[in-house]
Amino acid sequence: MKVSIAMCIAQLLTWSIWAVTTRHPSRWKLWIVTVGGFLSMLLEVSDFPPYKGLVGARALWHASTIPLTYIWWSFIKDDAEYRTSILLKKVQ
Repeated sequence: MKVSIAMCIAQLLTWSIWAVTTRHPSRWKLWIVTVGGFLSMLLEVSDFPPYKGLVGARALWHASTIPLTYIWWSFIKDDAEYRTSILLKKVQ
């Protein structure tokens, strides 16, 4: 568990530093994924029991990864389009 937490923190720090230093037009999506990933990591670590037997930390963690995954892949698509447009401008 300690190694997983360390790797998660390292990844979040890496993406945060990149988001601060870049002028990417979709960096706000990266910030949402970074902050959301940190908050979901807190759910994974806290691991509280289900509230009234219905929703526990693990269930909320799984539910939080659904929108984060969508936003992450939306950022990847925007990044590919942005970098392709830069390369095409250099060729012309």
